[in-house]
Amino acid sequence: MSARLKWHDFALQSAKVMTKAQWIMDGDLITYAGMTHIGLVRERNEDSYAIDIQNNQWPLIFIVCDGLGGHRNGELASRTAVAFATAHLRTALPKENNPYKVRSVLEDLMQKTNVRVYLTSLESEENFGMGTTMTLMVIYERSCYVAHIGDSRCYLLRDNRLEQLTEDDTYVHEMVVSGSISENESTTHPRRHVLTQALGFPEYVKPDITHVDLLPNDRFLLSSDGLHGYLAFEKIQAAMRHAIDPEGAASSLIEQTLEAGAPDNVTVIVVFA
Repeated sequence: MSARLKWHDFALQSAKVMTKAQWIMDGDLITYAGMTHIGLVRERNEDSYAIDIQNNQWPLIFIVCDGLGGHRNGELASRTAVAFATAHLRTALPKENNPYKVRSVLEDLMQKTNVRVYLTSLESEENFGMGTTMTLMVIYERSCYVAHIGDSRCYLLRDNRLEQLTEDDTYVHEMVVSGSISENESTTHPRRHVLTQALGFPEYVKPDITHVDLLPNDRFLLSSDGLHGYLAFEKIQAAMRHAIDPEGAASSLIEQTLEAGAPDNVTVIVVFA
């Protein structure tokens, strides 16, 4: 497969838009699909995603960003973050898996992306206060790294069990952790979408960086909260379990979200290792 860099900003499109392909190196086959939809209520799509795959070269890079709803120019914030990250990650990341180096690059990238989004927000009054989430996954031959800020998510399906690898940077999640409210109460709490961290704020951010071993038959899902905010965990798990390929999983997740009313933009990237 020829070298490729795929970056998608579909702010004015209402139909589903998909990227799908497979990547093979030294017998390793990884298939993937990305899909975004404006939803049934919003007038524009503030989500952006990227898939950066190059022939015969590790790592594989996947990114989902969700511009903050209700803030000015959320779509510009997510687009800026995706563009900056894809422009810098490929040259900054080592070609061979080095956990210390990879973590350092991802930490540095998150800080620099935060600054870039913030500086862009100062360029005009229309941009002031804009921000975005970012969930970024990097795959090497035997490892997967996830860097995360906000309430977009990364899931891992292993042995038919779905696990959330990221923790939401939200006010409500902090309340759940402290025991102030239950997990069930958090799903309907009026402040469930209030973020405690995002890219574009004039302060140092503290991204979560997770490293897991990559095993045969692992399945990964990156999603904006337009998916997991409205589709039950059990339905997400079932779609990831039963799909025969990433395209099928992505399509099923988007279609089920639309059937549920899709009040927000929804974006997913599905990766089968």
